[in-house]
Amino acid sequence: MDSLESKDLLGQSPPLPFGGAARRATPSLFSILLEPFQWIEMLCRELNTSFVLGVVLVYGLSQGFAGSFFRVVTDFYWKDVQKVQPSTVQMYIGLYYIPWIVKPIWGILTDMFPVRGYRRRPYFLLAGILGTSTTLVISTHGQLPVPLALLCLVGISAGIAIADVTIDACIARNSIDHPGLAPDMQSLCSSVSSIGALVGYSSSGILVRHLGAQVGGNSSV
Repeated sequence: MDSLESKDLLGQSPPLPFGGAARRATPSLFSILLEPFQWIEMLCRELNTSFVLGVVLVYGLSQGFAGSFFRVVTDFYWKDVQKVQPSTVQMYIGLYYIPWIVKPIWGILTDMFPVRGYRRRPYFLLAGILGTSTTLVISTHGQLPVPLALLCLVGISAGIAIADVTIDACIARNSIDHPGLAPDMQSLCSSVSSIGALVGYSSSGILVRHLGAQVGGNSSV
């Protein structure tokens, strides 16, 4: 009995042509493009749509886009508008990080001092009002006094920091409630932050060139 008859008796099919199995296992381009949206839909279903939207807004828009835009625009603002020496600018930049150094204080406030029963939403609102108001002041007025301009820029940084620590608290809470989705949440945070930073760094130079350092900074919030 030859080899072909043995394969028929054993119920085995002849081997596929070279590369046939690989072609059968290869997903379509459409399914690959659709997979990120299905992943986000799963996160919205399991974790709540408002939470996913909050991560996108804070990590993508506030920390990613606005944070990168802020770093570029402020350098040109001090140089072109305020006419400050580079050595002095470096000292001012160090002051931007004060709100980030005291991040544990923001976290304690959100945990110990709820507003009308809400622990997170009022602080999101506070961060938005603080960041938007200080941005409008520095972008719509003329050459502000240096202390006031520095205070506004620190206020913008504080708005980003408060929003960041508030969403981090929400992520920690959801990581406890849904431990299996903790890696997905971290991946979502990193992804939207990277995309936001890429867009911010890519567009900051164009906006500064066309609008100027003072008006172009209004686009960061």
